[in-house]
Amino acid sequence: MDKHARDEEGRGEEGLLRETARLRARVAELEGAEKELAATREALRRGLEAYYFVLEYSPEVSILLDENGVIKSASPSLKRVAGYSLEEFAGRRAIEFIHEEDRERALEYFRRCMGSREPGPRSEFRYRHADGSWRAMDVLGMNLLENPVVGGLLMVAWDISELKEKEEALRSSERYYRSLIRNAADMITILDENLNFRWGSRATALITGHGVETYGRCILDYIHPDDVEDSRRDFEIILENPGVPYHGVRRFRHADGTYHHHHAILTNLLGDPSVRGIIINSRDVTERVEMEERLRASVRELDAFATTVSHDLRTPLSLIEGYAQLLRAGEVSEEEREMYLDNIISAARRMDDLTASLLEYAQAGKPGGEIAAVDPRQVLDEVLSERLKALEKREAEVVVEEELPRVMVDPLKLRRVFSNLLENALKYATQGRRLRVEIGSLRQGEDAVIFVRDNGDGIDPDLHNEIFQPFTRSAKAGSAGLGIGLSTVKRAVEGWGGRVWAESEPGGGAAFFFTAPRAEKQAT
Repeated sequence: MDKHARDEEGRGEEGLLRETARLRARVAELEGAEKELAATREALRRGLEAYYFVLEYSPEVSILLDENGVIKSASPSLKRVAGYSLEEFAGRRAIEFIHEEDRERALEYFRRCMGSREPGPRSEFRYRHADGSWRAMDVLGMNLLENPVVGGLLMVAWDISELKEKEEALRSSERYYRSLIRNAADMITILDENLNFRWGSRATALITGHGVETYGRCILDYIHPDDVEDSRRDFEIILENPGVPYHGVRRFRHADGTYHHHHAILTNLLGDPSVRGIIINSRDVTERVEMEERLRASVRELDAFATTVSHDLRTPLSLIEGYAQLLRAGEVSEEEREMYLDNIISAARRMDDLTASLLEYAQAGKPGGEIAAVDPRQVLDEVLSERLKALEKREAEVVVEEELPRVMVDPLKLRRVFSNLLENALKYATQGRRLRVEIGSLRQGEDAVIFVRDNGDGIDPDLHNEIFQPFTRSAKAGSAGLGIGLSTVKRAVEGWGGRVWAESEPGGGAAFFFTAPRAEKQAT
């Protein structure tokens, strides 16, 4: 073999070796690509499994419709959410599963989605579950008919039945508590951090007469002036102790201008995001407070009565006993004997007067009695006749209005009123001055106001309320009695629903006024 042939053969072997190496490299490359493809396929398989798992357990269901609203396919979650298999679902018109009352809206929603390329607004419909029950669903539609991969109207639906049930339960609870608040007898009020009214219950408006016009105004503006400082301190404590109930009784101004005692429980819930206010639960306890005050007054009256009885009634008894003991001893002259007997008789009469006064006082305060149309002049004339000797002794001048208005009262109580007021004028007449008593009337709305005015010693204005308290004696020397004359007047007047008061200055005489319902309507 010549040299040229050998060279050619060598070049052929080298080319074969290079080609073999290239083929081996390609085989290795293909083997690597095959492994990579297998790994990709495995990853894709796992991804698809995960995707189908997510679709199956997703809270929503994806439903694909054609342009006629026929169901083409649905996500695996269909079975879990709605109870249907794809075989039961596909090929049927979606509208068949919608509640009859919602179908018109559903068709309108379908048409709206078909006419837009943007995701439609969400809407709610009722659909029939596989178990036959009607459930609520929230739907979002997207027109993907022109999408070559999807080629349909995609409806993403969420079953919101449980949410709707919770919402309805919440609304029902709100209606329940709103009804409780609306019909509660107690008042419920909410204040803001500046103590301004923010809200008030129906009972608050009914009881106080205040409505929405109070909103934005400070509660302290409605508190009695004498209670404002104490109330301000109360609120300082309340603001410093959130969540702690605080009890208190304060006088609150109602819409008619009167002040009422309110017992309130206040709780600072400014930090509670659902409230952000100070809650006040309160009730009008004016009647209770007044009853307690009357009870305390009765206790004071009983204490004073016990003191009076132990002193004023036992004093004449002690005199009687003392003089009786002297008479029993027998060593007395005829003159002494007569004096002792006179003193015994005087003490007995004193006891009789005291017990009669107590009986009159007790009867004046008894409820009931015969209320009738009474001519005060007729009753007054009888009392003046009984007091004639005492009046003549003082050379008193009595001036009576010609026609006193007829009133609806108990005539026996009216007699006690006139009798005690005349007795008071006689008792406190100024020495050295002729007593003058004037009796007349005024008109005050539906009531008549009758007054008895004298020119006696007069009364210190600071004592105008005290003089009507039972067993209260004047410091005037020589005044006798139990100190229940004017309190008897007060009890009698209040017995027919009237009121009594005094107007006087020391040395300027005294005028006593009392009210009684006019009998004009009854007379006509």
